[in-house]
Amino acid sequence: MRHVEQIAQRPHPMGTADHDRVRDYIVDQLSRLGLSAQIQQTTAIGTRYRQAGRVQNILARLPGTDPRRKAVLIMAHYDGVEAGPAAADDGAGSAALLETLRALRARKRPLAHDIIALFTDGEEAGLLGAAAFVREHPWAKDVAVVLNFEARGTSGRSFMFETGKGNLDAARALRSAGNATAGSVFATIYRTLPNDTDFSETAALGLPGLNFAFADGVERYHTSRDDVAHLNPGSLQHHGSQMLAMARTFGTEPLPRPDTGDGVFFDLPIVGLIVYPQGLDLPLAILALGLVVTLVIRDRKGVVTGALAALAAVVLSGAIAWAVGRMLSGPRVWSGLYATGIVLLSLAVTAACYAVGRRWSTHGGLYVGALIVWLFVALALAFRVPGIGYLFTWPLLFAAVARLMTRGRRVADWASAVVTLLMLVGFFYGGAVVMLGVAGIGAIALGVAASLIALLLTPLLDVIVGTARWSGAAWLAAAGVMFFVIAALTVHPSADQPLRSALVYVENADSSDAWLGTLGNPTDAWTRDAIQSRTPSPSPEWTAHLSASSSRFTGRRVARVPLAAPNATLVGDTLRDGARRVVLRVTAPPRTTALLMRARGAKVLTSSIDGRVVDTTRYRHHANDWVMEYWAVPDTGATVALSIPAGGHIDFDLAARQPGIPPVPGLTIPPRPSFVVPSQTGDVSIVYRERRF
Repeated sequence: MRHVEQIAQRPHPMGTADHDRVRDYIVDQLSRLGLSAQIQQTTAIGTRYRQAGRVQNILARLPGTDPRRKAVLIMAHYDGVEAGPAAADDGAGSAALLETLRALRARKRPLAHDIIALFTDGEEAGLLGAAAFVREHPWAKDVAVVLNFEARGTSGRSFMFETGKGNLDAARALRSAGNATAGSVFATIYRTLPNDTDFSETAALGLPGLNFAFADGVERYHTSRDDVAHLNPGSLQHHGSQMLAMARTFGTEPLPRPDTGDGVFFDLPIVGLIVYPQGLDLPLAILALGLVVTLVIRDRKGVVTGALAALAAVVLSGAIAWAVGRMLSGPRVWSGLYATGIVLLSLAVTAACYAVGRRWSTHGGLYVGALIVWLFVALALAFRVPGIGYLFTWPLLFAAVARLMTRGRRVADWASAVVTLLMLVGFFYGGAVVMLGVAGIGAIALGVAASLIALLLTPLLDVIVGTARWSGAAWLAAAGVMFFVIAALTVHPSADQPLRSALVYVENADSSDAWLGTLGNPTDAWTRDAIQSRTPSPSPEWTAHLSASSSRFTGRRVARVPLAAPNATLVGDTLRDGARRVVLRVTAPPRTTALLMRARGAKVLTSSIDGRVVDTTRYRHHANDWVMEYWAVPDTGATVALSIPAGGHIDFDLAARQPGIPPVPGLTIPPRPSFVVPSQTGDVSIVYRERRF
């Protein structure tokens, strides 16, 4: 925590003095540990996003005894967003890495393999430092396994949520950490999401690896509340214990690691991390199919009705949860009270469907019908995404076996209930409430999960409906409404659960235009009052270039405060291979954190920045125009080379961003209330300019 206190004194994005302060602190701490730190200073070009920048990666190497020099790479990023001091994201990772190096240095016997500590720069700017290390640093070829540590909140357990391909071996190694929290369901889902960390850049190395993060307190993520006061020391400790344990394991065992396929893995209390090959997922689902078919043959009376009642319960629960979630915003999205209300409403719907089904079916028929719904889910996942299917296959197996038993069924029912709750409740709490919130997909997942779990536990929950048929559903619905009322009265924006905001002052250096506003429609009264605009304002064409965001600019015209402007000058104009090659020298005013550049007009065929080719083949998103945001522009400027068709011209837009709002004549911005905090970029000033070549 002492390291975090030093790192997270103030915001430290790229291009600021505080960024260099944090860099110097880490280098000094490495020196105190007896390690020789080096700084990889280079222009990095993003491979996932339209970002570039002058990065300063910090590297140190703890030597092992193996002469082959294969190494374990441990990464955390030391830059942060502009709005907050970044205590969790990623001061926690950087602090844990410093402490891990100290602990490893204190060992009487060195590890077999080298440990490469990489404090990346520019993660928040588009994974720039990691891209530069993978592309250019000679140590990258020595890496045999990768560990990355991140944060998406300020609290919670350090969760291993992403792996490299062929993760069975890495998951088995994770068992050595003890007290690990992981699930192949998250690793499988994350591969399909358009989300990235520095770990995404190391994928180009094709190496095994593990990615860790904690995510509770996501409402403070990328805000000014990501500070030392809100960072949970337990989360930092769990980060460090996982990092140190995995460094010891990978640093001691043979490298490179054996090639394996993907595995299925999940953790259970007391039991720990369970790992087995993914190839077993389908046979287990087929075994469940055989058990359920046996039950259908044995208890066929009312099974169809039971299946229809279960399907109706699941669909209606998801629909009602989605409808309720649409009404929630702000801190309410992350509220446990609203989550409980959604769960209770889903249970009420399930109980009502169960009561209706009992008119035409038996208890056995209803239960076997519910197992059929579970079976369809388990089989579908086993065939399509086997890394997820275990969530439904294992509870289904226990439930089917319990139903087949004639003696000791009640004990078996309880065993089935324990397995179901241990496997599913934590997953849906972490996946829905913590990561997604109780709105949209998160609300649907929560509602559907509550219904499915209740259906599987009906042998123990039958008392909810009993002989009264409808009373159980009514009481559950009333309880759900009560939780919503309590939440409505108690859950409000606060200093701990704040509303996000960011003001932007923008001016056109080529005219007298100046505006104060926000990107997107304001969501809180303070922002609306500050910009005095309750509806989207007509905005000049050039505001489209103010941010890489596609959000609409909302604001009002204000008096202009002339600020230093960015500029681009022509330093080369040649014909090469039938194309016109335009070389520009781009400069930015002092205190600029990021400079957005956009070329309109002729199609850009190829481009380079500071002599490095821009490769767009792995970009997450494609754009019609050439767009690039450059972070930490050197005082001497950057060199941008664009190839366009011969005879073509380009309109080159520049928008320089720097922290803070200047004093504007006639404008008084009221102080922020404690429950409204700067987010992401924070309050910034942007100066726009256009040049034609």
